[in-house]
Amino acid sequence: MRSISVKIISAAMILMATACAKVALVPDDIAKQPEFKDKSKVLLIVVDGLKGSEMRRVSLPVISGMLPHSAYSFDAVTDSVSTDGAGWAAIMTATGNNKHTITDSSLTAKTQSGARYVSFLALLKRAGRNLHSVAVSGWPQLHKTLLADAGVKILTKDDDAAVRDSAVNRLKKDNPDLLIVHFNGVNKAGISKGFDAEVPEYASAMTNADAYIGSIMDALKSRPDYANENWLTIVQSTHGGFQQSYGGGSEFERNGFSLYYNPDLKENRANYPQMIRYAVHMYEQGASAVNAVLTDNSAYNFGASGNYTIEAKVRTYTGGFTSNYPAFLSKRASFDGYVPGWCFFLEGSYWQINFGSPLLRAVQCKGADINDGKWHHLSAVISMDTDGKRWVTTYTDGVRNNRKDISALGDINTTNPLTMGFIPGSIAKPMDMYMNDVRIWNDSLPAGVIAQYSCTNEITDSHPYYRQLSGYWPCQEKTGATLKNMAPGATGKNFSLKNTTTWDYLNYTLPCQANEGTTVVPHTKDVFAQIAYWLNVQLNSEWETEGRLWLKFF
Repeated sequence: MRSISVKIISAAMILMATACAKVALVPDDIAKQPEFKDKSKVLLIVVDGLKGSEMRRVSLPVISGMLPHSAYSFDAVTDSVSTDGAGWAAIMTATGNNKHTITDSSLTAKTQSGARYVSFLALLKRAGRNLHSVAVSGWPQLHKTLLADAGVKILTKDDDAAVRDSAVNRLKKDNPDLLIVHFNGVNKAGISKGFDAEVPEYASAMTNADAYIGSIMDALKSRPDYANENWLTIVQSTHGGFQQSYGGGSEFERNGFSLYYNPDLKENRANYPQMIRYAVHMYEQGASAVNAVLTDNSAYNFGASGNYTIEAKVRTYTGGFTSNYPAFLSKRASFDGYVPGWCFFLEGSYWQINFGSPLLRAVQCKGADINDGKWHHLSAVISMDTDGKRWVTTYTDGVRNNRKDISALGDINTTNPLTMGFIPGSIAKPMDMYMNDVRIWNDSLPAGVIAQYSCTNEITDSHPYYRQLSGYWPCQEKTGATLKNMAPGATGKNFSLKNTTTWDYLNYTLPCQANEGTTVVPHTKDVFAQIAYWLNVQLNSEWETEGRLWLKFF
């Protein structure tokens, strides 16, 4: 992550201008620089345990309404130590854990060198800024340590509603230049029930936090002199979580949220590069097979009619791998004749989809070669035409391969579960592979849509067929034996991994146009860089702070 050097205004700063006359000079300018307005103020709202990836799955009207005038990211990160203490320390010291060495809720450095990195509240005082700072939190130790230099420290009971009421009161009756507000309810829900939008308690806690932020914003905008004040509002989480825990270095525990809002800002969303970071190596056969089986046997039947699309990314474990007839994505009891259902399988170097039914031994449609040890996106589109015929069309990496009439199959329903990896049947040697980004749609996707989304593994509500997405398994858990279904409304339809809990680190960046320029995302230690810029505080090299400027005005 690039740091903002001290005593040197970054190129990003030089290019920026705001309505409050914060205009930096180019080197050859000799005109006097306009004075900074003294009514620039900052509202910093810190939400413990607010996980960016889960926010996108819940309706949060207040935060959503701020996005068009914000620099923000649902992919923001914290350090590999993702505890409450480490997250708060990164925010307040503008350094990483390797410097501040605060790792737990004592909120104290573990080394003498770490103690050198003080709160930005202390740095603002060193810079000679006589700011009226107010901090509101229900955590006593936070007031004693990282918030100790706040001008007014308000300790509430450990309840977000009490924190909201106190913050609203301060905006109505006080005149802070810097107001820091701390919410912990989202974190409590994650610890108790799980850091997942599918968990009602966690989703409700995020909704509550959004409403509390709305109340604070209403109070801020109701201030008598609001039209002349220039508020930067920051919403920053300390960490994410996995299941009911956090503190480690997984992407789920490190995943947070960053937002910097002002009506004069232009929308600037930072996304993490779309990658396949982790995958499970699926191989072997029979009782020792490493595969994944859906927990709901009745789900994802295609019957005798209707439109559907099946998609998955696969990679043979090594280049040059060939085998005849191993199934690797299927819904059927076995890969034998007259067995109802379907399967993706490998025949030599290329893949095919095969259908069976009690009426017909098999119908199959060829894809393309995939045995090069590289990731490929496979799609099979099942569609009805105006004459009532049913077809399947295959695509590889978004390119159309072949089309076959499957009308004669009749009903292909089965009580056997959807499976990734080995199923019994006609096989020479089992598939040796990785699989990722499995999708099932209750519609036949057009060729253009398949091509557009074949090189992405991030499916959001911006996808034109999002409402038809019935199954979506990104397969990026990194740990554990469950592959979670991330499709809207698909609660409980998860895969269970068999015979392994081992995940391989692949770190493969998809070669997508969407990935161009997405090399960094906001970090918890970036917060002070925005505050310093907004309050016209020049960073001193002796502070050794870090951070990147994200604000964008044009």
